[in-house]
Amino acid sequence: MLVDESAREGGQIYRQPWEGLSVPGVGTMQEKSRKASLLARFAAIRDRIDHRSKTTAHSLFPGPELQIADEFGSERVEAGAVILATGVSERAIPIPGWTLPGVMYAGAMQALFKSTGATIAKRVLIAGVGALPIVVGAQLADNGVNVVAVLLLHPLRKMAADPIGLFQGRHIVLEGLQYRRSLRAKGVPILEGWAPKRIHGEGRVRSVTVAKVCSGGNFVAGRERSFEVDAVGLNFGFTANSELARMAGADCRHDPLVGGWVPVRDHSGMTSVPGIFVAGDGAELRGALVAEAEGYIVGALAAATVAKRTAPDLTLLRRELERNKRFQLAFRRTLRLPEGVWKWADDDTVVCRCEGVTLGRLNRAIGDGHLTLDAIKRNTRCAMGWCGGRTCLQAVAGYIGKPEGEEGLKPMRARPVARPVKLGALANLRDSK
Repeated sequence: MLVDESAREGGQIYRQPWEGLSVPGVGTMQEKSRKASLLARFAAIRDRIDHRSKTTAHSLFPGPELQIADEFGSERVEAGAVILATGVSERAIPIPGWTLPGVMYAGAMQALFKSTGATIAKRVLIAGVGALPIVVGAQLADNGVNVVAVLLLHPLRKMAADPIGLFQGRHIVLEGLQYRRSLRAKGVPILEGWAPKRIHGEGRVRSVTVAKVCSGGNFVAGRERSFEVDAVGLNFGFTANSELARMAGADCRHDPLVGGWVPVRDHSGMTSVPGIFVAGDGAELRGALVAEAEGYIVGALAAATVAKRTAPDLTLLRRELERNKRFQLAFRRTLRLPEGVWKWADDDTVVCRCEGVTLGRLNRAIGDGHLTLDAIKRNTRCAMGWCGGRTCLQAVAGYIGKPEGEEGLKPMRARPVARPVKLGALANLRDSK
């Protein structure tokens, strides 16, 4: 059984448009080729899979027992193994004005265009870390959007400090250079070492003030610029969607650089809970190529475990996996968030969007000695809303003051239901096939 929230297979990177819509293809020729190859391999075995599209996996328990729901009903599914490929959620750093309509995650802008061909504005500024701002900016600019600037907290040349890792991913680097050249050709400024300082507007975004950032993450006095915009796309990294693994009792470790709270796994991808495996970015942020190779490996090993058979020879796939992982170590140099980013917000800045909790309220709770995520939740209502903490918890962890990579910060308790589903669907419990 394949359970997928989307209407069509492909995930985020190889996302397909909604049925019946004619949408321009995005991506380099190499990316389009990888997409076509992967979707063709899936089409070849589709008739052997119970493919549940538009279906949410909302709860997971030891057994393993997976609970799923679509628009009309729900089921309990008992399986020999469950492989979680739940990916990541985007991450933003709270700044004044970031809750105005027109401010989106950069990846959400990309997903909207891939699914529908729609763009939300005519004048857009993209800001963040890593390569995604460059990719999204180029894809939007190629399709008629006026991208006024792309801001990168770190210059991408930081990867050159690891030349061996960079060489392992040279084909991906070349794709990135294509996107960068595309932006340059359209006259889009790429400001490295800059970040948005304040987003302005009444009722929606009207302009954004950006500022130069020093190596510690603080804004440099007197180095500011202003852009008139209709929308702002932000991406300051990602958070692993590990709620289902944690709900089942899997051990996790905390590392914001690789996705926050990520499950601990063995060589086969199995967590500390027998029968529950994790693959892809939901296990550790390492990109689409790692996720694809790891998907094959974990899938084969999980199937062999259930069938009590010897696993197939995975030597070539493991070599490919290690090569791509080596490149990701170099790439991570562009993702690290310096401590100064947690000073960008003021006391009136909303941190938890769902519940309207401001930084001032959060700081009072921290000052009162509430230094765990569960304590912050009980005392401020942070993470009690619709997103279940996917938007705010990484920021809350930053404000508590835990440095990157520290193991001691425990995740918030994961409780059913991990994803929003209709009460009517939960009430209509069907017999599992």
